Amino acid sequence: MKILQGFLIVMGALAVLAIIAIVLGYVLALLTPDIRSNMRPVVLSSEAVDSLNQKLDDLKTNCITAGSSNTKKDINLVLTEEEVNSALVMALAEGTLPAKEVLVNFNDGYMLVYNAWSFPGLPIKTVIMGSIEVDNGKPTFVMKDFFLGKLSVPDSVDMGVQQLANILIRLNVPLQELKINLKDVTISDGQIKITGTTGATQ
Repeated sequence: MKILQGFLIVMGALAVLAIIAIVLGYVLALLTPDIRSNMRPVVLSSEAVDSLNQKLDDLKTNCITAGSSNTKKDINLVLTEEEVNSALVMALAEGTLPAKEVLVNFNDGYMLVYNAWSFPGLPIKTVIMGSIEVDNGKPTFVMKDFFLGKLSVPDSVDMGVQQLANILIRLNVPLQELKINLKDVTISDGQIKITGTTGATQ
């Protein structure tokens, strides 16, 4: 009987520890990642949104024109932090993103993306650090680090986030529709530059 009682006490203690770990992990996930304090603020404006939309409209027009004439045309698209962040904040205001706050920084060779998510019952905060490489004319996101609140995240989670990000990129970037063949994606301080060709199929 004493052995059974001891076993039950140990199992109960482990259950309590597991609950504490879950609660602690949940609380830590709600906190802001430390790297967020190193991200620079970005000035937002409606003019920046208009500029972004105009650039994308011009890109689409160039793709359609090149496609109709069956010719190749070089593309050179430069997007700034102000344009990207202004468009994202507008999307937040319209309720098209499941987040309360978002901030993107373009640095020398990599980007930082901060999100304060508004998932029901799980208002976690994350920062993704990564870059974009070109693989066979298509964009591929390469994860450098992933921060979930103040939790220590294993590498397996980093890889999972990278795979999810690439699935979302393929689903949402209209490269197939516009017949864009990427050559390079360069991230530098304050901007991202996309070069490639569009028009005749290869």
